[in-house]
Amino acid sequence: MAISVTFENPQLAVIRTHGTLLRAEVDATKHLVHDHMQAHGKQHVLVLIEDGFTNLEAFVSWDDIEVDHFIQKNIVRLAVVGDLRWRDSALLYLFNSMVPFQIEYFPAAHNVLADAWLTH
Repeated sequence: MAISVTFENPQLAVIRTHGTLLRAEVDATKHLVHDHMQAHGKQHVLVLIEDGFTNLEAFVSWDDIEVDHFIQKNIVRLAVVGDLRWRDSALLYLFNSMVPFQIEYFPAAHNVLADAWLTH
């Protein structure tokens, strides 16, 4: 899989990406996050774009799914950490619809700063 999610504590979801993100894998991850949010409440989300990330699956409709609205209402903050070449694409993907939470992008070497920003 090109995407995985772990829950570092009840209010922190960490999503790691590498390779090419496939729509089915992203949707499955969204369902895991949704279920965790239902059990544990609002979340801070950290997305790590790891070395070897290549892009999103081409020619696929990346429209919202049924759990997206719930997830968007239950994210406190979202930090993305990765190579700066992915910054614009990542922010464009995440801003596909207006979201009611703060998003910040951090260069790959700034994991500690991203963690501090998430919990501020």
